[in-house]
Amino acid sequence: MGTKKTNDPANRTRDSMTRGMCGDIVRKEGEADERTFTLSFSSEEPCERWFGLEILRHAAGAVDLSRLNEIGTLLFNHDTNRPIGRVISAELDEAARRCVAVVRFDEDAESETIFQKVKGGSLKGVSVRYRVDVWEEVAEGKTATDGIHKGPCSIAAKWEPLEISIVSVPADPTVGVGRSDNPEKPGGMEDENMGDKEKNKEGIKDAINTQPTQEVRSEETATATAPAETTVPAADEAERGMMAERARITEISAMCRNFDMDATDFIKSGASVEAARAAIMERLAASHKPVSVTVTADEGDKFRAAAMDGLAIRAGVSVEKPADGAENYRGKSLMRLAAECLEREGVGGVHDMQDEDLLRAAMTGSGAFPGILSNVAHKSMAAAYQTAPTTFQLWTASGSNADFKEATRYRLSEADELVKMTESGEFEHAEVTEASAKTAVATYGRSFSITRKAIINDDLGALSRIPALYGVAARRGINKLVYEILTSNPTIEGADLFHNNHKNLTTGAINVANLGKAKALMARQKNIGGKEALNIQPAFLIVPPELEVTAAQLISSVVDPTKANATPNPFANKLTVVADPELADADAWYLAAAPGLLPSIEVTYLNGKEQPTMESAVQFDTLGIKWRIYHDVGVNLIDFRGLLKSTGK
Repeated sequence: MGTKKTNDPANRTRDSMTRGMCGDIVRKEGEADERTFTLSFSSEEPCERWFGLEILRHAAGAVDLSRLNEIGTLLFNHDTNRPIGRVISAELDEAARRCVAVVRFDEDAESETIFQKVKGGSLKGVSVRYRVDVWEEVAEGKTATDGIHKGPCSIAAKWEPLEISIVSVPADPTVGVGRSDNPEKPGGMEDENMGDKEKNKEGIKDAINTQPTQEVRSEETATATAPAETTVPAADEAERGMMAERARITEISAMCRNFDMDATDFIKSGASVEAARAAIMERLAASHKPVSVTVTADEGDKFRAAAMDGLAIRAGVSVEKPADGAENYRGKSLMRLAAECLEREGVGGVHDMQDEDLLRAAMTGSGAFPGILSNVAHKSMAAAYQTAPTTFQLWTASGSNADFKEATRYRLSEADELVKMTESGEFEHAEVTEASAKTAVATYGRSFSITRKAIINDDLGALSRIPALYGVAARRGINKLVYEILTSNPTIEGADLFHNNHKNLTTGAINVANLGKAKALMARQKNIGGKEALNIQPAFLIVPPELEVTAAQLISSVVDPTKANATPNPFANKLTVVADPELADADAWYLAAAPGLLPSIEVTYLNGKEQPTMESAVQFDTLGIKWRIYHDVGVNLIDFRGLLKSTGK
């Protein structure tokens, strides 16, 4: 439920609509002039429109009666060419939730005829033309903001009466308000502020309203006496015909409105919806002008994009596709950029300001300058994070948790083999076992500042280097946590990560023979149930920097370096060497399976966001910018089977 402007995407427009009442015209008490009457012209009685139930709100501030009180006109049957009087006053009766007006009939011949019929009681119908500015949509089962009406319905929360009419046939003669069944503006009614395009639409509506099915309803009764020439069909067949014609006109009008075409000819000729649609498509094909909407950035957006990319390039940050005009800002100092931001925001006397005053004006408020600086700092941090010299991302798995609570990663064992059935056909029951590992995410963060002194001194290094350092630090922190698991040897499934019970701990330096022994251990690893051999194939050889050259020579060699003859090397180009200084033991080395096949260590991010978050705020006390960088991440041990360690000795 909520309020909605009528120019929102919807099938309703701000065109006027009408509603009518019956039997509410009375002589105004105390008036010597018998031509003056008091009448009720609207209430909160619901009405069934083509878009659902409609209710006009009658509360303080909901109804704008200024137009009626200033230039209000009394018409006959909403015909702007047939004025019969004027509105002396109009007011809202909040207690009765109605609008009432005092009107006076003119004395010309036509007005006299209508006056006598009203005076004699043969004309009792009153109708109001109105325009809705704000709708409140109330969903089914919900209550409107006024606490009165239940959904589903559409409430005119802000609306304006345009004129009042005496009508020969009211849309609803029952107690309270009934509306005429045509929500479009009747022929001849034009708003003085209406543009040419809107007037063109009115021409279509004129044609619609001239159809013989308008302004009649089967529920009308004898309490509303119509002129003799008006025919009110009562049969169901006539009612169905009216509804079908109304649907035809509505659908053709909507199609033509969507393609900016005139629906008058289709409606007057009696063309079917299918025929109108075919004609519209033929005209569109002939015009070769498809309807399209192009969204372009305004000048402010273009300036900010160019300034951000130009400043980033000047700060040494790589920008793949600089915005148009970025070259113009590559050589511009921070203070000159601040001055241009102020000038574009309409601040006068910028060139007469001292540096302190200029910077204070640019840094406060909602100006573009702080945002440009923050964007450059964020780009610098993000670029440094992605290019940080870490290795964990090569061989660890990546996961995601939805929140900071512990999450569980489950693993199922193999199924038992099928056994031979007995003569009696009994099945032997078996179960699949499971194991699990916990994953969690924590927040790591720091804050830092760039002072006004750095900005005045045009210190781009502070703007790019400091955020970059923290971007590298965030990535390096994850790397450190990953290798701490390898070196700290935590407990998993009842034993240390690398333990003889897990059959993933061996000895010996890096050579073909010891790699073969380690590979065999990984291949013989069993599943959780202890029955299925997993045949794990190592994909990474992880070593400290001291063993990097030895490992690289071994893996890149097509022959066994330890053999005198040309013995083939079965590990040639089969493993990826990963060397990282976080491994302090200069002798130990490790094998790891591909994380996509058998994850062992998982780097878990909150909602999958791998990059740190950086936020900024202008500092009141230092007149600088303060940033905070934080990362929601966790490093979790999932399984020991995809890892093997050799002590190297």
